[in-house]
Amino acid sequence: MVNMKASGHQGQRKRRQAGAEDAVTKLEKLKLRPDSLACVNPDGVPLRVVAREKVLGGESNAHLKAALVAPATLAALGAAPGSRAMLCRPGGDFILSARAVADVPVSEGEVLLGEAQRLSLHVCEDEFYEWVPYRPPADEPPLAALSVEAQLLHARPEGERLVQDAAVLGRQVGKWLFGEMVSDNEVFIVSVSGAQLVLRATGCLPQQAEDEDEDDEMGGGEDEGEGEGEGDSRVVHSSHCFRGLVGSRTRVYVGRSTVFASSASQRAVCEGLALVNVEAAPAEPPRNAVLVETSDGEVFPVHRRLLKPCITLTRAVRDESGSGEAVVDVDCSTFDRVLLFLEAANRGRPYEFDMQTLPQLAAAAAALGCRALREACARKLGAFEEHVVRHNDERGGCWVTMDGMVFDLEAWLPEHPGGATIIPQQALNADSTVFFELYHASRESFTYLKEFYIGELAPEDLAAVPRASEDTASSDFMQQLREFATPFRLRHPRPEDAVHKSF
Repeated sequence: MVNMKASGHQGQRKRRQAGAEDAVTKLEKLKLRPDSLACVNPDGVPLRVVAREKVLGGESNAHLKAALVAPATLAALGAAPGSRAMLCRPGGDFILSARAVADVPVSEGEVLLGEAQRLSLHVCEDEFYEWVPYRPPADEPPLAALSVEAQLLHARPEGERLVQDAAVLGRQVGKWLFGEMVSDNEVFIVSVSGAQLVLRATGCLPQQAEDEDEDDEMGGGEDEGEGEGEGDSRVVHSSHCFRGLVGSRTRVYVGRSTVFASSASQRAVCEGLALVNVEAAPAEPPRNAVLVETSDGEVFPVHRRLLKPCITLTRAVRDESGSGEAVVDVDCSTFDRVLLFLEAANRGRPYEFDMQTLPQLAAAAAALGCRALREACARKLGAFEEHVVRHNDERGGCWVTMDGMVFDLEAWLPEHPGGATIIPQQALNADSTVFFELYHASRESFTYLKEFYIGELAPEDLAAVPRASEDTASSDFMQQLREFATPFRLRHPRPEDAVHKSF
């Protein structure tokens, strides 16, 4: 999985929404209704969050990653008795270990989480949320290094400081987190020398897979993308840039936090902890990563093997210095989607295309020289005979075209005021614009078009589409239709300026 970069205007938009009377917080969106508890994912389990410190009377360093559940809940998550199950929030980066502890009072349908876990996961006490099992790749190597910032949870008396050896604390943290998945920005609360510290993960550096050969042949660059999902030799190890498994060889670097030192009271908390023997974490990316800078200034550390199908990045991938860097003429958001496609192909999983961003993705495939992505986009873009006619004839569907737009009307047929048979009889496998004008004098019918719109024909294919009638739609109707459809279609009303997208 590759993290998406957030828009720089996101914070401003959220602040504006916060002032609105009907504003809905993110936590409200994530919660499940207690009366239904309907999960979106087929393997989702609804669990009510319980504050663990209220049940146990305190926290333990052994519970840094533990989510305490009942045995029946553990079984529902797919774990065998006496073992553990990894679980997460759908779409989230933070992974917890669900465990059933005999002497801990927890009911079925509940999950006991500590204060730091609730903060990391953005969940509230006594609310229901959906949880899904997480299954890490069996052959994923542990992290090479983990960077952690530390500060006191509470300020100490004036003039008193807690002195800690950063190297010793790092080894302790490594033991507490051994065998667990840790994500960037994850927060932990630990007890050290009678005081409580807040730890925040700030950098996960993946380890070079032992079976990876950095000097292997590229296989022609673009041809690496063919046969996506075939064979285990193409599996990417530790391709997630912001999360990884803590193992026995993971080096934990601890430094003092300065994030919250913005006021006198907060500075007192930060300065109350004195770390000695501090060693800086490696500044350079791991040997199997390439730093890719996008056209809008964002930087992505990406696994080298993940980028091999991109012929434009060949030089950076094969850089023997281990600090390959590259700049691509692709914006941040589109490059994120390119990485998602490449990772899905390497892991043998299908990639779900977003038709609203397909033209940008196709352009990025051309700019990067990624043959697999370019061909996948071409298959999605398709032609009239190849997709519309075949869908209608072979699958019994009801895809109709109008001014180059494609609409799926199958679900609408039973509700159509003119009956369920007239559209299939007159409008299939041809441009039906003239019939839409003929039978829909009121422009109120335009309001339904967006609901059924599924894509656009390729510009070069428009001339090959037969007309459903010898008559043509009036110029006035065509102007109104194009003006109404412009906000939701990608193709410009003028054919010479047309771009196309998937249906």
